[in-house]
Amino acid sequence: MGLQQETMGSGPEQWDNQATWGNLDLAWSALLLREPGVDTSADEEPLSEMALGIIIRTSNLATWGQNVLVGAGGALLMFDTAIGDVLDRFELSAQDTNSPMGDVAAVAVDGDTAYLATSGGYFVSIDLASKKQLWAQLVCPARQTGWLAQDVDGTYEDLPGAWLCPNVVVHDGALVTGFSSYQMENASTLVCVEAATGAVRWTRQLEGRLDTAGGLGYPVAVEAGILLPMPDGSGLGLLSWQAGETLDLLQTGSEIYMGLTMSEGGALPCYFQSKLGTLYRVEVEKGSLVASSAQDACTDATKRVPSGARPLLVGDRVLVNAATQDEDAPRFEGDYDPSRGECVTFDARTLEVLERHDAPEIESTPVLVGDDAYYLGRAGIYRASVADGVLGEPELVFDEEGRDRDVWDQQLLAADDMLYFVGGPYGERRLFAVGRVGGA
Repeated sequence: MGLQQETMGSGPEQWDNQATWGNLDLAWSALLLREPGVDTSADEEPLSEMALGIIIRTSNLATWGQNVLVGAGGALLMFDTAIGDVLDRFELSAQDTNSPMGDVAAVAVDGDTAYLATSGGYFVSIDLASKKQLWAQLVCPARQTGWLAQDVDGTYEDLPGAWLCPNVVVHDGALVTGFSSYQMENASTLVCVEAATGAVRWTRQLEGRLDTAGGLGYPVAVEAGILLPMPDGSGLGLLSWQAGETLDLLQTGSEIYMGLTMSEGGALPCYFQSKLGTLYRVEVEKGSLVASSAQDACTDATKRVPSGARPLLVGDRVLVNAATQDEDAPRFEGDYDPSRGECVTFDARTLEVLERHDAPEIESTPVLVGDDAYYLGRAGIYRASVADGVLGEPELVFDEEGRDRDVWDQQLLAADDMLYFVGGPYGERRLFAVGRVGGA
């Protein structure tokens, strides 16, 4: 399991209210997207529509003041968190009409400015206070793929490939993101631009796809450089801010499965699991990656792969929900059983195993609320107490019907005594806001 990174990939989110929560109740929901041609029972019209892409998806969630932001289709939506109304809608525009802007794929907020990466290969800057788009820079043009998509009128067209962007990093006047796509070649492009103008500092082509290891919350900014699970699966790279070259590489033997858990405030050391379950603790010393690992504590001879969650850092303890799936078993068949898991507690400094016990598999990265951890599972939102670095028995506290079963890329956002996530039935994406039964 793991800890939700903040919008800019910096570390744990905790609410100011430290009280233990009871069951949760739906405060409001908003229909963001609906796939064309999908027949649903909803009477309401979606707030946006996809411009590129075959599978509907939204950006990560972000906050600005008391408001929640999400990219849906070709727009950035700002919600009034009290009632779920859209306060502002920022439609993206590009000067180059020959290169489609695409959909908002990732969002980061720095002060009053939102920085977006789009599926059309753009960086975009929006002043949230003045409600103006400051600039849009095409950095990785979309290309034709040979894939045909059916329009609502029954005709077919050749769609440009839609880029996926796992994160936007804001650091010291620069922005960095990576573009990759399953529709195109097995390669990714890392791009760095000036935050003030969008002028390109550098680009770097990488072998492999950035989203093969979960694609959530990386690259990550640290003072020594850019931390990036390398898309070719070779390990964790430390890249320079000046030109994106690799300063050091920590070889892991298998790909880094679901991104990095940073220490408080986005600091080092960071923690992650490889696909084969090995837990790593990494620091940077004199420009080099220094790591320790616990190789056999979270896996077994059948090479079970870990769940979709990062290690959970709680004080001086690291909690890992050990894997339950055989590496060669289909996702919903054979050996896979999410009720058969194991929680392993490590010393955060030495990675010594302190305690282990049976626990259902945690399939998404939890957020901490006081002494409790909340996370998305297949049936809804679960809560588990965390006492003395030990995860208690998870309890289902929200089971709103109609959300997706696949929760790996639906991380919870905790803000202002509420939990937010994007889910919904097949063919829809809906923003849910949930809180304590009976209000705050």
